[in-house]
Amino acid sequence: MTWPGRIAYTTLVAFIASLLTLLAVDAMRSAPGASAESGTRVISRASLAEHNSEQDCWMAIHGRVYDFTEYLPQHPTPLQVLLPYCGTDATTGWDTKGYGRAHSPRAEAMLPAYEIGLLGQ
Repeated sequence: MTWPGRIAYTTLVAFIASLLTLLAVDAMRSAPGASAESGTRVISRASLAEHNSEQDCWMAIHGRVYDFTEYLPQHPTPLQVLLPYCGTDATTGWDTKGYGRAHSPRAEAMLPAYEIGLLGQ
């Protein structure tokens, strides 16, 4: 094969590989209820908003959704502090606790036990 032929062949292979990669990424992105993290549930903001009570409390923090229903009675602050965050994106509340102080590393380590999915649109 000549030098120009090798360049054309390499360019063609690179183009096909790029095209296949784009198709695979698009398929993963458009699959309903799927995410880039295999098997992770995607929860819409509308669905999150339905879980807004003491008996059913979900919160989103940094793009992840947590079911804190069972944890509410164990939280060190009064229930009235947490209830307004049920059914919402509570990232600001998590990051500031309402007065500029972040939650502790211990609290951060507890999050995975309550995670139920990723926040979608």
